[in-house]
Amino acid sequence: MRYTLPQRATRHALIEEGAHAPAGSSPVRRGIAVAAVVGGALSVAGAAVAVDRIPFPQDTAPDDVGADDLAAIGLAADGHDDDSDDDSADSDSRSDDDESPVLDTSALADTVREANEEGKRLAEKSQDDDSDADESTAVAAPAGDSGRTASKFPAELIDTNEWYLTLPTGKSGSPDTIEGSKLATYHSKFFDLTQKRDGIVFHAGADGVTTKNSHYPRSELREMNGSEKAAWSNTTGSHTLDVCEAITKTPTTKPEVVAAQIHDASDDVMQIRLEGKTLMVQYNDGKTEQVIDPNYALGTPYNVRIVAEGGKVDVLYNGQKKAELPLSGSGWYWKVGAYVQSNTEKGESPDATGEVTVYSLKCVHT
Repeated sequence: MRYTLPQRATRHALIEEGAHAPAGSSPVRRGIAVAAVVGGALSVAGAAVAVDRIPFPQDTAPDDVGADDLAAIGLAADGHDDDSDDDSADSDSRSDDDESPVLDTSALADTVREANEEGKRLAEKSQDDDSDADESTAVAAPAGDSGRTASKFPAELIDTNEWYLTLPTGKSGSPDTIEGSKLATYHSKFFDLTQKRDGIVFHAGADGVTTKNSHYPRSELREMNGSEKAAWSNTTGSHTLDVCEAITKTPTTKPEVVAAQIHDASDDVMQIRLEGKTLMVQYNDGKTEQVIDPNYALGTPYNVRIVAEGGKVDVLYNGQKKAELPLSGSGWYWKVGAYVQSNTEKGESPDATGEVTVYSLKCVHT
């Protein structure tokens, strides 16, 4: 920021336009020192600087202050440097009866006080602007999750040691997968962040590639145990999945999407599934279902807890127990994401999609 010393700070310096004291003269040197004080009060950092002492005429600026420094602080002086051998140009540019400029310390004191006040005002404004900026960039945490900062990559919101990703791309019957360290920095239109960067958007089109045992495409996480595929039984121990998610899009012709499930080596064991507006728990190969929300609105975040223990599976929806499933087995693992239950053979257009946004995800085995 440049601050130009007011005219009244000297008694008769710079009276006539274009009439300047030589750059090396004592008054100009004093002016440089003064301008440096004033400039300090209006520093780029926006901090108010307290001026403890007003410079007086006997004070001098550092010897290394030159014409470039004058321009940088908002003062200009015609003429030559101290080392110049030609003084005639400076003499000709002034009237013979001009007196040497004299620093008016009283006016200067007023000037510096005004500069300090302006510096304080700018500092306060800078703090207010920073506060407003913080508020405008704050990320709203969904479904009761607070205090989270925005993420750079989708996988920052999950533990990548616990999952690998299946995509709706690749060869028929052998879709692409993203595993291990690659998942940490992976992102695409199938696995991306929300606009607020606080959730993972799983996206699968109706024309996507499928696994060999399915007719439907998916962008879905599969549970891992480090480098090994997870496999556990609800007849021993306790196995819990907590997920905060929202189903945001469904295909048009057959508007069905699975957002979470327990799977085994051959088929799904149970699913959290949306059909139209009905959010349900479905099991027994789709023959049995229990409704957990009869009028679900797309885009609404919800919390699901699935507890598999003691030869049964409990399902809690937004903190309330909604289902107790008489299921037991082994070789089970969790799956979470967008598993679209339609395809182009069902009459869907190739650009029909299913989307699920996951805001938080945690599985615990004890």
